[in-house]
Amino acid sequence: MTIPAPMVNWGTSEIAKELTTESLTRLADRKLAAIHVSGYYPADVAAEVAQEAIRHPELENYKTQRAGGVGRVHLPHFDVRWNEGLSRRYHDGAIESVRDVRAMFHPYLAPVDQLRLDLEELWPAGANLMRLHGRPCFVGAFRVFNPDTSEFAPHNDAIDQETDAPEIEGIVNQLVANIYLQVPKRGGTLQLWTREPTAVEVEILRESAGLNRDLVGPPDVEISPASGDMVLFSSRMLHAVTVAEGDHRVGAAAFIASKGLNHPLTYWS
Repeated sequence: MTIPAPMVNWGTSEIAKELTTESLTRLADRKLAAIHVSGYYPADVAAEVAQEAIRHPELENYKTQRAGGVGRVHLPHFDVRWNEGLSRRYHDGAIESVRDVRAMFHPYLAPVDQLRLDLEELWPAGANLMRLHGRPCFVGAFRVFNPDTSEFAPHNDAIDQETDAPEIEGIVNQLVANIYLQVPKRGGTLQLWTREPTAVEVEILRESAGLNRDLVGPPDVEISPASGDMVLFSSRMLHAVTVAEGDHRVGAAAFIASKGLNHPLTYWS
């Protein structure tokens, strides 16, 4: 019989309402479950760009069962993992993809660019674009949940599941930021379990679309964001998204790696 490894627990379901140096460092230290900033980005601009993302010529589904039919614009690193050819394509197109996303929001600042500035100013050692094997990463992916079909089953995300690049050495936590451009009237709820998966669950996740909600148990935190809101949490926690009912759920997303207060944060998609 396989014995589960000890789980990392957060021990809190507290949610901060502002992105500050204190809330960001507490989140990275697992002293918060999430940061939920209402009205982080103008909802009218967000709604307009959400329609562009839905119609974008490079909108494709994630290439894994786990994604549950969720679409994304531009190739994310999650779909590159351990594939040398896809890795070259990802890094070769990274800056062009960043600029395409930025152009979609022109003349306004893109929400992930706003986040990049905030991280640089708020984190004690600043923040930089992630580079892997010395090559720049893309940041600013759109995630598009189709009405009544798309969902994320309980899972977690960690970059050491995707690459052995030397730049990931020393990462102690991985956060994810989602800025919501469009949300349905019902569904599309973010669910968080304030723990990492067990060793048994990790093995299940290697081979499946995600964990069974009934076996994982009820989430510790549920968040129903509004358009323009931003939510940050540790992607190493188990998390899920319920089906968006009746309309698309569209967000801009970035992962953020922490190596501690004395090291810059790094971000990518």
